[in-house]
Amino acid sequence: MKKHLFIFAAALVAFAMTGCEKTGTIEGEVCDAFTGKALEMPTIWIDSTIYSTLKDKYKYKQELRKGQFKFEKVPVGTYKVLAGRSKYIKSRNVVTTTEENPNAKLTLYIYSDQVDPGLYISGETAPTKISNQWVIWSAQCESSIAGYRLAFPQQAGGAKVPPKADKKKGKKGKKGKKAAPAADASKMTPLPDPRVVDGKLEVFYRNASSVTTPLIAKTFPAVEGKVADHKDCKGFEGDEKGIFADKNKGSDLTVTYIAENLFKITGNLPKGKQIIQFSQDGKTLQTYYFEVK
Repeated sequence: MKKHLFIFAAALVAFAMTGCEKTGTIEGEVCDAFTGKALEMPTIWIDSTIYSTLKDKYKYKQELRKGQFKFEKVPVGTYKVLAGRSKYIKSRNVVTTTEENPNAKLTLYIYSDQVDPGLYISGETAPTKISNQWVIWSAQCESSIAGYRLAFPQQAGGAKVPPKADKKKGKKGKKGKKAAPAADASKMTPLPDPRVVDGKLEVFYRNASSVTTPLIAKTFPAVEGKVADHKDCKGFEGDEKGIFADKNKGSDLTVTYIAENLFKITGNLPKGKQIIQFSQDGKTLQTYYFEVK
């Protein structure tokens, strides 16, 4: 009996040693998220391990000038690989290696910390921001998803309340200056035309804050309707009409994590006018007004 136990124990030790000795290589490249170009001298490390490009013994420092990194003799397992650089927003990616596939190769994307929240198109040298010029026409909606006013009062220099007439008399009994005439309420600024785009959407969305729950991107047909049919939308007046999202015909867009607070949004947009909504926890973060030709 003791002999069998000894053999079994020895087998377990041998198996454990074999598992511990199984290692591989984790390597890759760090690129700018928008341009796709390799970034010189990034910092890469594997979370909660000894593997880091900042270590004195790291032997591939010259390759870092090309944005490339390599960690050798990494035991198989699941790891969180992070990349960063001065004045850049870092990224984190999870990679798993196995005894059958002990090596992994990946591309990490980071981006400038000067990129403001919003929607962007990638470029060869820098991203181009898609201006959300419809935001001041936007109404806050709940179940109706999104809505836009068809026109907005012109407010040169910002909204101002017309001064009231001075009823106090001056030294010689003269009345004070008359109030300035109120702005012509009939002067309205119409909702800007939707941005014309191709049916194949590929943009980047920079969220304003960290996302702990999934970011949702959807597109809805934009239709004109009565405000009375959308009582959950705030910001309209009187008998106004508006542009609303047809929530019964919404389509999901694909959201892919790129780096901290940065996501790639892809998908095929139906033809016609569309309202694209970005939401989190059931709350709308931003909407955009597009027209697909």
